[in-house]
Amino acid sequence: MVNFNTSRMVIFNKIIHSYLECEIFGDVYTNIGENIESFVPPKFKYLYREQYARYIEVFKDLYEWTSDIFIHEMSAFHEIALYYFLLEMESVEDNMKEDFKKIYYDSSLRKEIHERARKDKKELGNEYTIKELEEEYYHPNYMTDEIYEDVDFLNIDHLYNEQKENIPYMAKILGINLDYYFEVLPMDIKKQYVSNHITLTGEVSDFFSYMQQRINNGSLAELFWEDEKAIKEKKIHIILENLMEAYFIGKGVDISREVLVKNGQVDFKLYRSDKKEEKILIEVKKASSSYLKAGYEDQLCDYIKYSGCTNAFYLIVCFSDNDYKTATNFIKNHVYTDTYQMYINIAILDVRKKLSPSVKKAKYDKKELLKEDLKF
Repeated sequence: MVNFNTSRMVIFNKIIHSYLECEIFGDVYTNIGENIESFVPPKFKYLYREQYARYIEVFKDLYEWTSDIFIHEMSAFHEIALYYFLLEMESVEDNMKEDFKKIYYDSSLRKEIHERARKDKKELGNEYTIKELEEEYYHPNYMTDEIYEDVDFLNIDHLYNEQKENIPYMAKILGINLDYYFEVLPMDIKKQYVSNHITLTGEVSDFFSYMQQRINNGSLAELFWEDEKAIKEKKIHIILENLMEAYFIGKGVDISREVLVKNGQVDFKLYRSDKKEEKILIEVKKASSSYLKAGYEDQLCDYIKYSGCTNAFYLIVCFSDNDYKTATNFIKNHVYTDTYQMYINIAILDVRKKLSPSVKKAKYDKKELLKEDLKF
């Protein structure tokens, strides 16, 4: 099942599966590549030409996903393929009129649509009749409008060109992560980005993910503790500096520590050697710090304003369960109070101590004993 952000997700999956069955996968003797060519728009013909096997794989994914019970997340490639497939189905419907319903909706599917319309009626009240609500499911454009909250990929060329010219105005205003669309860029452009990231923001975000992975699955967390006590922020900076230098070696990323900005010092500034205009600031705070809110709302916003940087990260380091709760609540409850806050990405580094297997077992045994005591 493809994850559509709507209560009609299940029925949409079944309808789309029927469309794919009739148009592409129904005849085992036909060539899938030839079948999907008509659903490739001129704007994205390069994808069909350069990533032919991937294009077929994406349609196979959509066909299989819309018929199983697991929830699958679409990539940018899936979103584009499905969007234009549904657009083409709108044209098919216009040409076929009443025959469209007969061919693409069997009796079982029509029955399910009727039941779904009855549920819609309960949700919406008396504003619409069941018949009116039912009829909507027989029009592909209804699904397109419901499934796609935004269609940023329609502007992928403008988004990329602005980023290339280092004036990513549209991406900033709309809050778009251009790295999400990396897989659907032309091959010659992708080759320019060895790490599969168009933006330095994507590089830094991946670095934090890598760190968290090593903390969870390795022994990196031990560096953040000394004599059973959490280390101070200065030592966190030293660890980050060394890890970043190792991680970004060969990636053309320069790292500066404690850079003077206006009347203060930002913890780190990163920029690409060949693109110094694209700067990233990183400010680090322990979740337990009394300056947690001020560091975000005042300090980092000022650094962004006076450094002219394009983005920033506010890294919150958590040493305890209470720290983690503080950090997650901070993210959940923070509200933009300054224009510059739209440039800040908040990240959590969770360095809470992991329980050893023996301690975990002891806790489990104690819990089981308490259960037994309660029985008596």
